Amino acid sequence: MTDQALGADGTGFYLAGGGLTVAGASGRTIAGGRLVEVSVTACLLGSAGMDATLASWGAAESAGLDDVRAEDGRTVLPLQTQPMMLSSLPSSVRVQVRTTPDSHDNEDDWRLVLQFRNQAGSSLTWDASLPAEAFGAGWQAPLADLLTIDGAVADPAPTPAPTPAEPPAPTAAQPPAEDQAVTVVDHAGDEYYELLVGGQQAGLLVYHLIGSHLSITHTVIEPTYRGRGLSWELVGRALDDIRTKSVTVSNYCPVVSRFVDKNPEYGDLLSPPRPA
Repeated sequence: MTDQALGADGTGFYLAGGGLTVAGASGRTIAGGRLVEVSVTACLLGSAGMDATLASWGAAESAGLDDVRAEDGRTVLPLQTQPMMLSSLPSSVRVQVRTTPDSHDNEDDWRLVLQFRNQAGSSLTWDASLPAEAFGAGWQAPLADLLTIDGAVADPAPTPAPTPAEPPAPTAAQPPAEDQAVTVVDHAGDEYYELLVGGQQAGLLVYHLIGSHLSITHTVIEPTYRGRGLSWELVGRALDDIRTKSVTVSNYCPVVSRFVDKNPEYGDLLSPPRPA
């Protein structure tokens, strides 16, 4: 069970901005007027196969290069973004960059950043180094795997064991993460379940509620909390809470699909609603 109940249709996370950052000689040639075009597209959930453009940039359509700026030794191209809801996006987006072949020899030179926010002020950042396929037919980039929660505190590293010459400090050591309390809170107005480990944000599960139909779309775990089964802890508790509601459920999240495959007792939840 969670600490809050599902509410009416919420606002959720939406795409609020983004940019392409380019380092080294590639960035200098772009700043000097070298043509580059960027597009991020996706087939929106429930759109019957129609692609939508989430973000784009094109020197040909831009009024010059006035918006290009330098930041921390990199050239930044601000993208034109559409306020798409995160809950409307599939598990991957298609990234394509068109530029001259000699300007993307080093993949680490090119990074794409997308920023998502909600009305409550929480934000997520999607940050990816672009592989070679992004400069060809296009890269199907995972969405949730590359999202991080802005302001989340990294999972503290274990305190090293003292040597005989270094007696333990008199203060109490922080308990290991495995012993910290794990809780899940439903932020119904913003349409996500939040995973807390020892009171710190560790992940979230994004959903969208329209009337009495709930769609689960993404599960995000902070990088330093991965590999410990916390995604399934989040999914299991969220599904337990959803089961108590009079809603039908659709799932588009691969993490939830794997969880249900391994825990078939949850399979009935993804079918039409049961009688009250």
